Amino acid sequence: MKTKWWILAVVTSLLLAGACGEDDPDPGASTGGGEPTEAPPEAPPAEPEGPPGPLAEDPTYELRATAGGPYTAGEAGTFQIQLTPRGDYHVNQDFPIEIALSGPDGMTLPTASLGNSDAAELTEERARFDVGFTPAAAGEQTVTAEVDFAVCTPQACFPEHRTLALALAVN
Repeated sequence: MKTKWWILAVVTSLLLAGACGEDDPDPGASTGGGEPTEAPPEAPPAEPEGPPGPLAEDPTYELRATAGGPYTAGEAGTFQIQLTPRGDYHVNQDFPIEIALSGPDGMTLPTASLGNSDAAELTEERARFDVGFTPAAAGEQTVTAEVDFAVCTPQACFPEHRTLALALAVN
């Protein structure tokens, strides 16, 4: 049996609206026959080119990695990765936040990936992860985090992928 493409489009729209926590569609939104009551928010800009740093941001969010230090070679330490939405945006708690971590040779990361259940705090206002590690040697050690997340308004969700790099000073 052939499935009409528009049925798939409607089902996909309903699933995406539900994933953003929207229970009832906007009665003024356009379904093809009318004008929306307000323009949907613009999609955030693409990831900037250039080397990653400890901060990725745009008008819809701030994603930041922060060192806690001081750190000592051979001793466990922690740093934080925090997502803070801006304006009318919120953290989509239903979207799978995924953080893939990597560090220099010799650095121990108890887990190479983190998800929603690993968050120290996960609310609409903030997602915070306390990341444990043990550096093997003294000197500057750089940890990289590939972060997937979504920030949303009641009308739309914007999945994001950003890379953070955090230099940790180790004694």
